[in-house]
Amino acid sequence: MSESIENVLFCIDSSSFIYLYRFYPPDFFKDIWSEFETLFDQDKIISHIIVFEELTTSSKNKDDLTKWIIPKRKYFKDYNLKQVYYVSQIINRFPGLIDPDREKDQADPWLIALAIEEQSQLQLFNPKQKVIVVNEESKGKPQRIPDVCNYYGLEHLNLLELFNYFGWDFVLRKK
Repeated sequence: MSESIENVLFCIDSSSFIYLYRFYPPDFFKDIWSEFETLFDQDKIISHIIVFEELTTSSKNKDDLTKWIIPKRKYFKDYNLKQVYYVSQIINRFPGLIDPDREKDQADPWLIALAIEEQSQLQLFNPKQKVIVVNEESKGKPQRIPDVCNYYGLEHLNLLELFNYFGWDFVLRKK
């Protein structure tokens, strides 16, 4: 781990939760899911309500990811006026971040706005504190979350980089 987790808050996008569920299913990678539960319990993971809405389905047959996320609703932050301000700045600077023809709100600018807001609040009390945005988008594509994070001075990791950040080692063992 590059520094103390005490000074870090992880702001996670739906793509990372989906990637985690798809490629590291809970029944096969119990330790990873246990670590994520601990991070939630330690208030080290947050996200935006739009991400929660993207992950939860209104279907009667909810998948395991939806069932796992629903009890964690309190970690998904609601809209506020500061975020509205940041979102307008983000969209003006990075119009390709969203699809203007979609009717539903899109999480990307709101997630980044939340990260900017949280970072500014955390650093009021301790300049060493930071927010890291976790997302599965390619760092080489312009007008995507990693590009926007770089512009706003936010650190960005994908899920595998997050595992490495924590120094998690994966071992094979028989049941």
